Amino acid sequence: MTDVRVLLQRHTPRLVYDSHEAYFADSAAIWTDSTTNVLKRQDATVLARPPKLALGFLGEMAYADSKPAFKTDAIGDTTRSYAANAAKLHKQAKYANRVHGHARKDSQGRLWLQYWLFYYYNDYQLLGPLSGGNHEGDWELVQVRLDAAEQPQQIVYSQHKLAESKTWMVAPRIGNTPLVYVARGSHANYFGKGSHWTGNWFDQADGRGPQITPALVVLEDRSPAWVLWPGSWGDTKPGILRLDSSSPVSPGVRPYWLDPVKLSGTMPKQGAPAPPAPPRATVLRTPESVVVRFDAPPEATALAVALRPKGSDEPAVTRAFALDATTGEVELPADDREFDVWTSVVGPEGVASAGAKAQ
Repeated sequence: MTDVRVLLQRHTPRLVYDSHEAYFADSAAIWTDSTTNVLKRQDATVLARPPKLALGFLGEMAYADSKPAFKTDAIGDTTRSYAANAAKLHKQAKYANRVHGHARKDSQGRLWLQYWLFYYYNDYQLLGPLSGGNHEGDWELVQVRLDAAEQPQQIVYSQHKLAESKTWMVAPRIGNTPLVYVARGSHANYFGKGSHWTGNWFDQADGRGPQITPALVVLEDRSPAWVLWPGSWGDTKPGILRLDSSSPVSPGVRPYWLDPVKLSGTMPKQGAPAPPAPPRATVLRTPESVVVRFDAPPEATALAVALRPKGSDEPAVTRAFALDATTGEVELPADDREFDVWTSVVGPEGVASAGAKAQ
């Protein structure tokens, strides 16, 4: 059999981000190494902070200092300044744009290539200021099933608690590289751009942001030990904040880590209603801000504005505003760099428009 590292590298997915995406898939170390994060027991006892807290400190049964590890332990951000903290870490080359690869045969003896993606925060913004489903930490998964000749046959994209599957022949790709359309804020993975029904709400993945093939970090079944850590990658619990969801657990404690066929694509697909048209917008620069003048469609209930340095592949800085009029202007602080400015709106059913570049 070909070395699994070679196979994993061969089919590493290319991530096609939404124009408004503020968080990119990075090394899992952004969560342990963030100086604002702490590891705590359920009773709030602090176990570790950086630099003691690191990926190498986490273990399946115990921490590096021999204290036991429990599933009720959690690493949380003490500041709640998620966008700023994530952006600071993403600027460091040792963290930015990573995917965690894992190869494993399923219970039927078929080889799967798993690509685990970690995001600092799940920031579901389709409802603008009425955002829901948010949580600290976010693990997503793309996995590819190979046949006996090591040729791809099936590909599965995680979408919230379920997944969608396609045959390799019909999946979007460039040669051996699958294309993954990452939904705005929620980071659910889709096979095409547009508005997608999740079973509870609608995701928007407009495909107009940066396209990035992340660097591969190879994981094994039980190594490094952090893949089996029983705690939570975030301390968000349902009900702490309105509409929040739980923070995720480690890849290695999930049933499809050792038997990938258990996430083989079961999500029912339904057609999403047509999204609203994007707003028309123009930009006025001041020395310390970007002023966006907009003309939104009549059904719009919220406006989202995203700033990205012109020509860069950086995550966007995104703000959402409730609308009480279809025309007006909003102001965002900005330094003296040139920015691409993207705008979108949300309709009454919670469906977001695609992003449109402001003039």
